[in-house]
Formats: sequence, structure tokens, C-alpha cells
Amino acid sequence: MTANTPFIEALRRIEVPGWLAGERGAALDRFLATGMPSARLEAWKHTSLAALERRVLHSPSSVAGEAVCSDIASYPGHALVFQNGQLRCRGTYLANQIAGTLLDLVNTQAVHPYLGQVADDTALANLNLALWQDGALVHVPADVHLSLPIFTLYGAAEAEAMLYPHTLAVLEQGAEAILVEHFLGQTDQPYWQNAVTEIVLEDSARLTHIKVVEEGAAATHTSLTAVRLGRDSEYRALHIGLDGALARHEITVHMAGSGATTRIDAFDLADGHRHADLHLRINHLAPSGTSRVTYRGLAEGRGRAVFDGHVVVDRTARKTDARQSCRGLLLSPQAEIDAMPRLEIYADDVKCGHGASIGNLDRDALFYLQSRGIDPALARQMLMQGFATEALGLLDHTHLRDWLMPRLIAAMARRTLMEPTP
Repeated sequence: MTANTPFIEALRRIEVPGWLAGERGAALDRFLATGMPSARLEAWKHTSLAALERRVLHSPSSVAGEAVCSDIASYPGHALVFQNGQLRCRGTYLANQIAGTLLDLVNTQAVHPYLGQVADDTALANLNLALWQDGALVHVPADVHLSLPIFTLYGAAEAEAMLYPHTLAVLEQGAEAILVEHFLGQTDQPYWQNAVTEIVLEDSARLTHIKVVEEGAAATHTSLTAVRLGRDSEYRALHIGLDGALARHEITVHMAGSGATTRIDAFDLADGHRHADLHLRINHLAPSGTSRVTYRGLAEGRGRAVFDGHVVVDRTARKTDARQSCRGLLLSPQAEIDAMPRLEIYADDVKCGHGASIGNLDRDALFYLQSRGIDPALARQMLMQGFATEALGLLDHTHLRDWLMPRLIAAMARRTLMEPTP
């Protein structure tokens, strides 16, 4: 068996409609021509997928694992629940054309013009396009504002499975919605989720997009979010990375319309031997665009967090306003945080800036809390939560703080915290 055999076999087992068969085959050929990304690529200098190539991966069984439908009531909104790559249940009254599955609607105009057209031509995006079995479609008609969030849960429940969830969100002119993607592992065995999310915001559309990664402790998570913005549209995103042995999220935003706005907030928790990698690229392609990035990374044990934020201002993008804020918190001498905010500017009359800092817990603040009778472990946890909160402002806008904060607090509480380094 060669390293490519599992991927070729996986494609042979997928039943596809006519127009997509050619797309899948071509995408797999492109992946096989390049292979897995490696450290030879600058973008992958800090993250290695070599362990995946040593594993015997396979397509998941459709019946393996327990369904996660019992959790559907815990989501405060509409919900689509996938497990092992297939839809298991849905909790929404929205029409299938607004919140449905790609498999059901793949031959419609809601999917056909967009699928595979927004994501970049990268090895992992090509692999996803070739092998996805199902995923979510969110298509909001013009001037429709959805009052409740749409949740997509992508669960994994089989060892050595390789999963390729694909989400497509298209908001027509003036539409508004909240999309929450939740990746959740149901096993401590190794598996691989390689997800792609494609988002199209037409003129004046607004999307708030929250992604929560709670994969299994031995899981590998790689994902790409690709966004295309029209005139005066707004994309607001919150990335929360809490679990998974290795998790890498790439976000690419093309601000093609004038007056478009992008806000990306992110928090990664890298504990034990966990590796968390967030790569951003924001392309300002039109005048008067605004982008804001706020990243907070926390590392302890031998964990490693990587942040690479790249903002490019095209020569046509006059009056661009772009800023990045990156802060890291180290809780042990063996932990590591790599922060690389970057600006690439080709236009005049712009306001751009970035800042990065990495440090330890504030000993004065720790002493102050302990002097008020607060237990040292609780005092450290309070400071950590305060640090994370700096990147969680979107939760108030979406009214999802009550849903997410208990998950975040529980993740922090599970950690064996070490004394801060001097």
C-alpha cells in the first residue's frame, strides 16, 4: 500500500452526481501531485503533518459510534448534527434551502456556482473537495435577517478515520446571520478532520461566524475558512481552539468590495503537548476597507501556539484601515508561542499597524488576589480567564456567552497549572 492509496480508495467509494465527479477527480489529482504540505513550505514551517503519513487512515463507517443527537437541545438555535461525515439529525424549522446539507442540494443553484470556488488552491483544500461526503449549506435570501444562530456540529467517533466536512455559507445582498461551527471528538483515539468552510457575502450582507474546536485528545484537526466580501459587507469571526493534539486553522479573507469590514478574534489554548496553529491572510482589494484582528494565545506544559497574521493591502485599496493585536501568555518554561503579525502595503493613504507581545502571568495581580484570601490556583485561573476574555467580545453580540463560557472555563479547569515562570 502506498501513501496515496487511502485517498484513492476513499474517492472510489463515494457516489457522486455527474458534474461533481470530474471536479472531485481533478481535485484529487492536484493533491496527489503536491502531496501533504511540509516544512519546505514557509506557511508550514512551524507545523508538521508527518505523523498523519505514518497512520493507516480510512473512510469512517456510517454506523460507527453513538449518535450525538441527544445533545442537540443544548444548542440555543437551529442545529445540524453530523457524525462520521454524515447528517444524523437536524433541529431547525428553516427550509432545507436555507439550512440544509450539501449532499441534498448539490445539483441546485444554491450550491453549484459556489462549491470549490472560494477556497484557495491548496493541497488540503483540494483533498477536501475531492473526498467530502456531506456538509452544511447556509443560504440566506436577500434582506432576510435570521434571528437565531445556525449551529453545525461535526462529530468524530471512530479511530483512524479521516473526515472532510464542508460548509458553504452564501448570504445574499443585505442578509444577516450567525453561523457556529462546532468540531467535537467522541473518542480518545486518533483521527483526522480536514474541514473547509466557504463563505460568500454579497453587498451589505453580515455574517458572524464562530468556530469552536473541541476535538479528541489524540485528534488532528486541519481546516480552511475562505471568505469573499462584497461592497459594504461585514464578516465577524471568533475562533476558539481548546482541544485536539494538533489543530491548525487557516482563514483567508478577500475584501473585494469597497467599504467592507472584517473583524477576527481568536483564542487558542495549548496545553500538555498540544499544538495550536492559527494562520490568517486578509487581502484588502478595494478602497475604504477596515480589518481588525485580536489574537490571544495561552500555552502551558509543553504546548505550542503559533499565530501568523498576514495583511496585504493592494494598490487599489486606498483608505484602508487595518490593525492587528497579538498577545501570548506562557505558563511554563517548556511552553512556546510564536507570533508573526505582518503587513504588506502597496497603496498610499492607509492606516495600518500591528503589535505583538508575549509574557507571563502578572505576579503583582496574582499577589493582590492571594492577599484577598483567594486560593493560588483559583487566582491563576481568574487571571487566565481575564486574558481570554479580551478576545471574546463577539459573544456578547451573539448572546452566546452563556453557551460558550462554561466550555472554556471547563477546558481551563482541566489543566494542571504550573507556577508562573519568574
